[in-house]
Amino acid sequence: MNAEFKEECRYADEIHEDTKEVFEKWMKRYGWDIPELDQNLAARLILTEMQKALSELEVKYCGGVCDTEPPECEI
Repeated sequence: MNAEFKEECRYADEIHEDTKEVFEKWMKRYGWDIPELDQNLAARLILTEMQKALSELEVKYCGGVCDTEPPECEI
């Protein structure tokens, strides 16, 4: 198994958690600025911006679409 796949197996859960934390950070920030926050609308707006950023990274690092199959990780 490639070293990169080993790292993916090692850090996949942390990457997921970090991504969720970034989303929650922005939900809190919207809540600070908008007392009567529509959480569903705020979530959609934040996720749209996060998806735009991920799309930019896919263009930069994958030529448009990162379709790498994740490795089979040992449990």
